[in-house]
Amino acid sequence: RENADGTWQAPVSIGATINTKYHESSASLSFDEKTLFFESDQPGGFGQHDLYVSYWDEEKKTWGPAINLGPTINTEFEEKGVFFHPDNKTLYFSSNGHNTMGGLDIFKTVRDPETGEWSKPENIGYPINTPDDDIYFVVTGDERYAYYSSYREDGFGEKDIYKITFLGDKKDPLLAEA
Repeated sequence: RENADGTWQAPVSIGATINTKYHESSASLSFDEKTLFFESDQPGGFGQHDLYVSYWDEEKKTWGPAINLGPTINTEFEEKGVFFHPDNKTLYFSSNGHNTMGGLDIFKTVRDPETGEWSKPENIGYPINTPDDDIYFVVTGDERYAYYSSYREDGFGEKDIYKITFLGDKKDPLLAEA
């Protein structure tokens, strides 16, 4: 967190329910800061890295247990690079276990507000996804731009960061409530 004078506070562990002795390399915090989505290769999952969720316990001031997002999202292969959109319902992630164009592709799933169930992950397709790895997709709150990492033959190295501009009607940005 940032201090009032603009400096950053010292990092603090978010706890053993999320930081395990296994590999947790990406996470995404909900807009209201009460839900944390993350990837882990901890035992008990469906495959290599799976996506998990943890909820903030206001009384205990800690993150609750890691809950696997289940077989609709997780496969026996990799699910990585999770991003939960500020619309509070859309989850983006990369996988090489769903219907891919090759390597890791970016997928989108939407949570039903009534049931809490996630829709079948949808490959967001070409030209964003390529036959190589595409990962760490992040969409701005106004859904006008996205950023991600991709390997492209005309790039500068293994993976480069790309900016996408979505055309169409401009949308109002999502803002935090005071």
